[in-house]
Amino acid sequence: MKKFLSADFWLVYNFDDPNLRYKKFLSRGRPSFKRLIESILLYDNIVLPTQDFLTLTVLIGVLGEDEVIELLRSKAISFLRTKGSLAYMGNGGGIQSYLIGGPKEPLEPFCAPIDEAIDWALKGLEVKPKNKKLPQLVAEATTEFELSKVANQIKHETYLDILGSAELRNYFAIRNTELDKLAGVKPNGVRIFGGRDSNWQGDEIDIVMALTSTNLELRMMEMTNSDDGITDNPIRMLLEAKAQRTLQRSSDVAFTELKEISELPDIGEVVLNKQVPLHKILEISKSNDASKFREWFHENCRKDTVTSAKEYSNLLKQVPLVQKLPSRIIRFIVTNIAGVVNPTAGIGAGLVDSFFIDKLLQGSSPKFFIEKLEQLSS
Repeated sequence: MKKFLSADFWLVYNFDDPNLRYKKFLSRGRPSFKRLIESILLYDNIVLPTQDFLTLTVLIGVLGEDEVIELLRSKAISFLRTKGSLAYMGNGGGIQSYLIGGPKEPLEPFCAPIDEAIDWALKGLEVKPKNKKLPQLVAEATTEFELSKVANQIKHETYLDILGSAELRNYFAIRNTELDKLAGVKPNGVRIFGGRDSNWQGDEIDIVMALTSTNLELRMMEMTNSDDGITDNPIRMLLEAKAQRTLQRSSDVAFTELKEISELPDIGEVVLNKQVPLHKILEISKSNDASKFREWFHENCRKDTVTSAKEYSNLLKQVPLVQKLPSRIIRFIVTNIAGVVNPTAGIGAGLVDSFFIDKLLQGSSPKFFIEKLEQLSS
């Protein structure tokens, strides 16, 4: 099973009003929605990181309740819920995990039990969900881990990244002597990385927290056995340094190129513009042709543009088995199939619909998958 960590869909918890976080994401989130829709075709499961399930609110608000339920039931999406959050603490605390609330006060949604957090997210919708099983479906599709259990490892990894980079090490040394006591936070203060939409000062602590978030995303990929992932993190230095872990292009870039080469429609736009329902994309993604396409795509289109174009050209040259077989063999197959289905049919098997025979003999192929996508714009 191929999995994709869609960290660009992570509405990272911060201290802003949840409605503001929601609106900020919607104002820039169309590319993320398009990528999510197309990733359903390229991967068996899309993993969506979350803390307070505000991601669920956004999904239902844009795609609709029925479509989200279909995504959950088909296991096209799942949630990875991080319980708690990370911050840079004053007084030499450095990177630490934290919760808000309890034991005598209610826990905030980002660290509350899963069922409470889901309930909070669904209550934020203008139109309340009708399906009573929705919370259960979300819970069943969710894997949770506590940040407190990995915080020290993430902290260690982040500090090693800084110390291992001459550029970062020299930059940090201008105002600081210890990574746990960086300038920019008061002794009793706290600084967080609240995602792409939070305030960004660009000082040492912001860089540390962005690196921390990146390392957390990499840890999420390991936890979920994700083959690929994408981020909205503003830090590129660490991502470029760690890009050597995989010598292939992102699936997003590769599929965009393939769409241009094969003149496929902009599938994300087609769905978001309500020209094609999302469940149609799901139906295509679950076909045997889709499975063959995913194998072909990840093996042949992740290297470079020239390779993608060459392999697509080879794909077009493939001839279905039904077109290769001599007519006498086809007649034999038709006769025997009809005899099994209806023993009295005998030689009348010639009346069997040719479309049925095509489907029987053509097998599964990436070529047929691409043809299905081409039909979406017709």
